[in-house]
Amino acid sequence: MLHSRGVKIAYIPYALYSSAKAAIVNLTQALADEWIVDNVKVNCINPERTATPMRVNNFGVEPADSLLDPKEVAIKSLKVLAMGGTGSVIDVRKDNIKAS
Repeated sequence: MLHSRGVKIAYIPYALYSSAKAAIVNLTQALADEWIVDNVKVNCINPERTATPMRVNNFGVEPADSLLDPKEVAIKSLKVLAMGGTGSVIDVRKDNIKAS
């Protein structure tokens, strides 16, 4: 599952957006607990602002150095798939991308 920073910060006037993002975290953790008996793993990737066409369409052009590269998010997602854990919410941020 993928979601955004809206889970940790409520934005005005995005109450529904932020609450839906928080629900993704709870759903991830609940499904991880429920499906562990079937060896199904559920994790959540939480990237900060990422340079995607959808972001440009919604917010216009932003400084490139302020956004994650989508490839960085993809690489982190593959690492999460390989880790074998379940029920984790993994933040992908520009300040921790080089450390991982």
